[in-house]
Amino acid sequence: MATAVFAGLATLDIAYAVPSYPAEDSKTQATGQFLGAGGPAANAAVTYAHLSGRTPALVTALGAHPLARLIRDDLTSCGVTPHDVTPSGTHSPPVSSIVVATGAATRTIVSMDGAEISARFDPTRLGALDRARILLVDGHHPELAVGFAAAAHRAGIPVVLDAGRWRPVHPDLLPLTTVAICSAAFAPPGTGGDPDAVFDHLRRRGVRYAAISRGAAPMPFRAPDGAGRLVMPQVDAMDTLGAGDILHGAFCHYFVAGQQFPEALRSAATVASASCRYLGTREWMRHRIPQPR
Repeated sequence: MATAVFAGLATLDIAYAVPSYPAEDSKTQATGQFLGAGGPAANAAVTYAHLSGRTPALVTALGAHPLARLIRDDLTSCGVTPHDVTPSGTHSPPVSSIVVATGAATRTIVSMDGAEISARFDPTRLGALDRARILLVDGHHPELAVGFAAAAHRAGIPVVLDAGRWRPVHPDLLPLTTVAICSAAFAPPGTGGDPDAVFDHLRRRGVRYAAISRGAAPMPFRAPDGAGRLVMPQVDAMDTLGAGDILHGAFCHYFVAGQQFPEALRSAATVASASCRYLGTREWMRHRIPQPR
């Protein structure tokens, strides 16, 4: 089975590149377009597949809607095996509409997050974890996330949490988490988003390794043997879409490959930063990316 399993959200991403954001109630000619599978877990799985040359599993909720076929076919073409927990579902998969302002290297996303999709945990699907060496969960589809994280925790498989923003499921996920890679927006109750308070919150709940991604700013991290700040590589960015997801997928690859926590973070940051030079979440794969040292 897969050496890595990713459990969470898969969307259909439609991104347009424009020099600057359009005016309200106007028409704008895009300079570029990206169409493909997206979502935190999906983007991380695609990144892992590209870097490792292996075939990870993505446990998600796609359904039987025609748009789900586009997502499924795209994932398969990228070397990811989708495990659909809602194969007969009639729901429409979430569609993300994205405008990338290349002049400012910023993006604006309008999306559904899958909260209305019922993705129940079925223990018979845990075969995806056979021989897995790492599991990433993104907190979407909460029942699925907790079920897989608990099974991985029992089996001694490291669990990586993509913590984008605080969700009601996190109190259940944190005690099962080995590594939490958080965004700057991640703010557990009572922390106010203060990095030291966030790290302390995670440590008290049993998370051994943690980092807070802050874009191009230095990334603070904590581990059982110490703490530090990782200086991010500086690039001429065009598009930051999915950079955090790419960071998570790359981290899983380098961590499984045997790099220690800080080294795996540094290697993943090199890949994620380089991806920002190109439109969309895949174009970077067609270019030579500086190899981490």
